[in-house]
Parts: sequence; C-alpha cells; structure tokens
Amino acid sequence: MPDQETEVYEPRSSVLVNGEMVHFRCLRASDEELLRSFFLSIPETEAANLRHDIRSPEVVSSWVHSLDFKRVFPLMAMDEELQNIIAVSSLHFQKGVYRHIAEIRIVVGKAYRKLGLGSALIKELIEVANRLGLHFLKAEVPMENQLAIRAFRQLGFEVKCTLERYYMTRSGDTKDIVLMIKRLLVELEEDLFFVF
Repeated sequence: MPDQETEVYEPRSSVLVNGEMVHFRCLRASDEELLRSFFLSIPETEAANLRHDIRSPEVVSSWVHSLDFKRVFPLMAMDEELQNIIAVSSLHFQKGVYRHIAEIRIVVGKAYRKLGLGSALIKELIEVANRLGLHFLKAEVPMENQLAIRAFRQLGFEVKCTLERYYMTRSGDTKDIVLMIKRLLVELEEDLFFVF
C-alpha cells in the first residue's frame, strides 16, 4: 500500500457530459470544512443510510486527521473552480488472506449525478488498484441504487450475489445488498491449490 498519496496518484482533471471540468485529488487534512460542507449537502434520507454518521463533525474530523494511505485511499472530486468537494470515493484495503482485495466506496453530490462523475471516479480507483498490484475490487451496492449498479457493471464489475436484508441502517431498517466484484489485470493462476 502507498506510503504517500503521490506514489500512486497525481491530481488529474476530467470533463463531465455537461462540459464541466472537474478535478480529482487525494483528501488532505486541510479539507475538513470542505468535506463537512459536502456531507451536509447530501439529502437527509440518503445520509441516514450511509455506513457512518456523515453529519457528525467528530466523524469527519477523525477521517481527515487520521489519514493512513496504507488503510484507506481517499479520492475527492472538486468542482471546476476548486472551491467545493462534489464527490468522495475511497479504496479500503484488506489485511491477511484478503490483502489482495480492496473495497470501493463512492458518494456523488446530488447536483453532479448522471453526468459520468461516478464512473470517472471508479475508473480512477481501478487504475490506482492496478498500480498497487491488487487482484480484486469489491463493491457492496444497495439493490435500490440501480444507477450505481449499472455504472459498476459498465466498468467490468460482475454481480456475484444479492444479500437479502444484509445491511442495517442506523435507524434499524434493513436493505438488500448487491455484491459486485471486478478482477484486475494481475495474472492469476486458474489451478491454484489452497491448503488451509
């Protein structure tokens, strides 16, 4: 895993389908206020369904002040003027027997959906994962989010199964999760024999 963000990622730009330029870069400790503002812009109904309480200043502060690129690789999308975060994404690295796998997570701001931003971020993270020599990427997507499922499929992720009532929100509601996997460019032996 990377010691420094620059070992695997240099800031880049991309053009969305509406012609707007966006910029990708890693999260920095100085981004706390920008990240907090971004999460406050996410509709309450969606925020309540995320893994963490993104409206909590303590949660956001803990993320930006404990950056560890060996554990999580956080990639931001900034608007054309570099004034606001408009999407966040991350690779979550695994350990031990799963150290060749990373989980991918993405949240796109409401005003920037259906413009190709989510797909652009997924492509960036696939490239990072390939550079790091990972073998697989995993995504757990709520069944109701068909737009995200379609975006992952178009970029080579395969639906492996649907886990019924697998995810429980903070309010106690359960949701079906689609488990999606992408095999990366690493050459894998098809006839490996594992002894446990």
